[in-house]
Amino acid sequence: MNALGRCFIVVLLTVAALGLPPSPSLADDSAAEFAKRLDSFPIVDEIDPVAQPPMHQFPTDAGKVVTVLGRQARTLPMDDAPKVMAWVIGKGKDLKPGAAYVLEIEYPDDAPRSIFIANRGADLVRGFSTGSAVGDARQQYVQPSIESLDYPQTGRWQRYRTIFFLHDRFQGLHGQRDSKPGGRPFGPADGFHVVVFQSKKLNDPRSQGAAIGRIRLRAVPDVTALYANVEYPSDDLPRRRVFFREEMADEAVHAKEAVDRGVADPVEWLMYKAKTSRVLAMNTFAKDLLEFGFNQGWDSGDENWVMNAQPPLNDVWDRLVPRIAAEGLDLLPYYEYKGAIGSESAKPQSLAWQRRAEKLYHNLPNSRYTPVWWTEPHNADLTDPDTLTDARRLLDKTVIAHKGKARFAGAWFRVRDNHLPISFSDAAVARFRADFPDDALAKTASRAALIASHEGDRALYNRYIAWWLTRRAGFLEALADHLSKGLGDDMIKLMFTPWTSEQIPMLRDPESGPSGHPDQVTTDDPAWWDAFARTQPDSSWFRWALSPSAFDKVVRENHYGTSLIFRETIDPPHRTESFHSAPGGDPEHYRDSRRVMLTYPIGRLFTVASPESINSYRTKAGLAAIHHYTLNEDDHDRTKGGSNLPFDGQAGYVAADVDRAGPFVRLLEARAVAQADPTNLGMLCASSFSTGFPEYVRRFNQAYLSVPALPSTVAPGACKDAEIVVREVPAGKQSVYYYVINTSMRPKTGAAVTFAARGSLRDLVDHRDLDAGAVTLDLDPGELRSYLVRSR
Repeated sequence: MNALGRCFIVVLLTVAALGLPPSPSLADDSAAEFAKRLDSFPIVDEIDPVAQPPMHQFPTDAGKVVTVLGRQARTLPMDDAPKVMAWVIGKGKDLKPGAAYVLEIEYPDDAPRSIFIANRGADLVRGFSTGSAVGDARQQYVQPSIESLDYPQTGRWQRYRTIFFLHDRFQGLHGQRDSKPGGRPFGPADGFHVVVFQSKKLNDPRSQGAAIGRIRLRAVPDVTALYANVEYPSDDLPRRRVFFREEMADEAVHAKEAVDRGVADPVEWLMYKAKTSRVLAMNTFAKDLLEFGFNQGWDSGDENWVMNAQPPLNDVWDRLVPRIAAEGLDLLPYYEYKGAIGSESAKPQSLAWQRRAEKLYHNLPNSRYTPVWWTEPHNADLTDPDTLTDARRLLDKTVIAHKGKARFAGAWFRVRDNHLPISFSDAAVARFRADFPDDALAKTASRAALIASHEGDRALYNRYIAWWLTRRAGFLEALADHLSKGLGDDMIKLMFTPWTSEQIPMLRDPESGPSGHPDQVTTDDPAWWDAFARTQPDSSWFRWALSPSAFDKVVRENHYGTSLIFRETIDPPHRTESFHSAPGGDPEHYRDSRRVMLTYPIGRLFTVASPESINSYRTKAGLAAIHHYTLNEDDHDRTKGGSNLPFDGQAGYVAADVDRAGPFVRLLEARAVAQADPTNLGMLCASSFSTGFPEYVRRFNQAYLSVPALPSTVAPGACKDAEIVVREVPAGKQSVYYYVINTSMRPKTGAAVTFAARGSLRDLVDHRDLDAGAVTLDLDPGELRSYLVRSR
């Protein structure tokens, strides 16, 4: 054996000894080639829904066989009720728990359609929409601001494909919100249910209903061979981040008895998500440590301070940290902080139980900030020094205690209603006066004076609100500084999400003034929507909930920017104080911060149409854009008939994101990069994250992460096609990075792009060196490409 061979063996043994994940190859990483790799995997089981009727459908005979695009398909025509059809796949096929598989479902891309798919083998529920279909249900617990645009369609059959890890135990046909004894009666030998379902026509009027072809289950021989190769910048340059956070997900692992869990060990369940992240080129792993203020799996060491989670989740965090590090991902702990929630019987009680924050109209007539009753028993006043001490202790216990065990991206804080509200308590008002000892107006402050000001000229009230917002920014800055010093890492960043809802903040019509009337449906075809809405009786909620606003008008008049600063009024008799409960974004207080980013909410194309709005959230720490998915939540009892929820309980419990189909799956993020180039892209997901279009998600993320998190500018004239945006990112040391973004809904062929910098050119996605300072590209809609020019 020659010396080169001996060196090669030493490297392999060293990597194995360290327990590091294998390095992916530099093979062709194009979307088409990745799809071919998935096609090469062996088929374990296959169902022809045309020949094999569903084992369950609602209503009876809901599914119809029709010819679509020259082939027969099983369809669910839209009408006045939700519809469901389901099959069992993999029964008796020697399925292996913990193994990776691909669930593949064919669908025709012929007409607007919204299709929801539940994979009970991995508790994955997700929807996708094509054409002008809305996707998200119009009527649900939290009414979404919906968008209907004419996305082009291919006129060909396509495939929805999800890479997943098979659970130990499965639910049946209907999903359950909370685990219960016997709730997972099936195992791998039984196969698992694949459920295809949809809402009623009024919830998505343009959709022509679900339509599917063959359903296939493929085995993935070695999932690590699918790990995406990302050509990261050098270690001395700041990195961009891609991550997701899940809302209604952990039912799969929180049952007391292992037989009632989807995966017996919650850490293994989380590692499935980490491995999925590696496949999809996501480099950061977000994990809830506080949800609505409650411990989500770390040992507090003092239950009078913070109650521990119940087994089996009580020690998840300590066991997870080294595993995520070994998988090659950075950690991003997520906190819905409202003060420490310890034992209610402790004396003294922990901070959150003390509810030191008080609303403006306290006990006039009640002490509740909002009607969201489940958030009211606890809160914290961030102007109180004890709150900063308490929050620092939280970071000490959950992050700094793990110094050296993993690489932390920083921390992500988010509020819900009444978590860190504006306080008008006597103590808070006294702190306001103390901060302005020589200010005559501030000296007059009291709760009564602030109420009078709020109802009068607002001078004192506005001064108080501005003070509180400044104190909030200072509170977050102090936490970021504490975390950075504790970890000895100057690159640490803290993200703060002030938005309480999963969906984007409600889109409102500026012309409606203080009432904040919502823009119901934003569309490029208002005539169609207006005509449809008028078919409903005036007494119907849908008559007004489906009224349209023109997309161009919404963008031109900056409706979304106005919506982000909207404040709901305080009206008698209940005097709900929604704004005081959870003030929204105030980016002007963060622009000079080197450590804190206020997150910008995206979720519809109108949310990324204004570069000024997005850029207003940029700080010296960077810019974080978070995709807020709508919950589409449904927990209706199906035995009770119809409801105002999306699926009338016919698929059991549902909380589901909806994506645009095919290459449009990342068009939203592509336009965000083109408009303002955020350095962090996150997702707030309704339930366990997945994607049906992995080739496009992976390709986009590879390009995005290969460029350093440094400021960029648009390179004018780099491409003659105005829909192709080129951004230039100087990186020092005679290096210049470039993004090329197709912002169009249509593919581009033969697009010539010229780079101003001169030197050697590297394609960071295709992993190859190029000879010239220009490229000619074929680009999918929403495709992102990245390049590096080094001076010779």
